[in-house]
Amino acid sequence: MAKLTDTQLIVLSKAAARDDGLATIPEGLNKAAASKVGASLVTRKLMREVQSKSDMPVWREDEEGRGTSLIITREGREAIGIEDNDIDSSKDATTVKEGRRRAGQQSSSRHRSTTVDEPRCGSKQALIVKMLSRKAGATLEALVDATGWLPHTTRAALTGLRKRGYTVLLERQDGKPSLYRIAFSHDRKAA
Repeated sequence: MAKLTDTQLIVLSKAAARDDGLATIPEGLNKAAASKVGASLVTRKLMREVQSKSDMPVWREDEEGRGTSLIITREGREAIGIEDNDIDSSKDATTVKEGRRRAGQQSSSRHRSTTVDEPRCGSKQALIVKMLSRKAGATLEALVDATGWLPHTTRAALTGLRKRGYTVLLERQDGKPSLYRIAFSHDRKAA
């Protein structure tokens, strides 16, 4: 696959970070440029066009004023390194949402169970999980160096891990780069 432009990466990353997978036009991008970027992503099958509904962001309008939205495809997620293991199915989406809700609540129970959708072995996401599982965690710069992704794409991958059920923590340090870590429950151990 040909290399993606920065604008294409931003559009794909932002769409992958949304629950509905819809693309929004980046700030500062005019209509003509947005149309060109959208057309190239649709041609490459990284996004697909859908008729806009009232609550959807409109990517472009046709001659009759009907809105068209763009939604990221599985190929689009794979192009930026975010795997799509049928997260769109209502059962899996509910499981992930319940896992996030439980992870956010303080519970006195010693055995909290959260469902985590593990990334494919050998993938860049698996590498990120391994780096974040270390006791020292990892900086954004270290993750960018390891994956070869741009910083915004790496942040989108971290968002994708959160959607899979991981609890990714950000620890800010005075004068030092921030650290990312995966928090583990009592019944799970770092790899």
